[in-house]
Amino acid sequence: MYSNPFFAQWAQDSQMTGAWCTLPDTVAAEVLGRQGFDYVCVDQQHGLIDDSTMVPMLQAIDASGSAPLVRVRWNEPPAIMSALDAGAAGVVVPMIETAEDAARAVSACRFPPQGQRSYGPIRAREVMGSGETEVVQQVACIVMIETAAAMENLDDILDTPGLDGVYIGPNDLTLALGGRPNTTTPEFVAAVDTIQQACRSRGLAIGMHTGSGGAAQHYLSLGFDFVTVVSDAGLLARAAAAELKLAVRPATDAPSSAAAPSQTY
Repeated sequence: MYSNPFFAQWAQDSQMTGAWCTLPDTVAAEVLGRQGFDYVCVDQQHGLIDDSTMVPMLQAIDASGSAPLVRVRWNEPPAIMSALDAGAAGVVVPMIETAEDAARAVSACRFPPQGQRSYGPIRAREVMGSGETEVVQQVACIVMIETAAAMENLDDILDTPGLDGVYIGPNDLTLALGGRPNTTTPEFVAAVDTIQQACRSRGLAIGMHTGSGGAAQHYLSLGFDFVTVVSDAGLLARAAAAELKLAVRPATDAPSSAAAPSQTY
């Protein structure tokens, strides 16, 4: 019997760590998954990934042992249903601002009479081992809270029947509260605390998007249920810049050694 890894982990109060894919590359998705992350998310909203690339990336993530997640382009039923039919264990739906928005996202994840998801789990039935609707609709519906309107309507959004979790988009939420991306303001900190407490009181999982291990550790220490640690493009850029800086530094600054450094590919 299929057991959705998100529901299984959250039921045990286990914290999950994840990686984020914005680049359309199946090998990178698999490599990230094999590092021990609990989930790997394919980002179709801000990433450069279309449906034809999403499917093989989900296959690569499955092969790595991580749980495949998809952030869809928008709160559009066709986008949500395509990701789920392709075998995603859950979807992250951006820019949710009202209870009606949240209900629309949930409805696209559930078959009638609970929702409006059209039946056609082409790859999902193979991944989950069954085409029964009760099995196939065991998917995590996660909505993003990242706007001022969402904060105003937070209680109504979180009271939506069938919602499984919330994912905070820090840059958009900071912008909405008058700050700048990649900064932390008192208003943002207060909003995060409000969201976390509201989720806790309803038994909803709460997640945070970060781009580094240090930031991820902070939110894990606060008790977040799932936290994204790295993004492929950001990780690649930082690592490449750091290695280039080492390569071009003056020879007088480099450690002396008679032996050539080892090569890693």
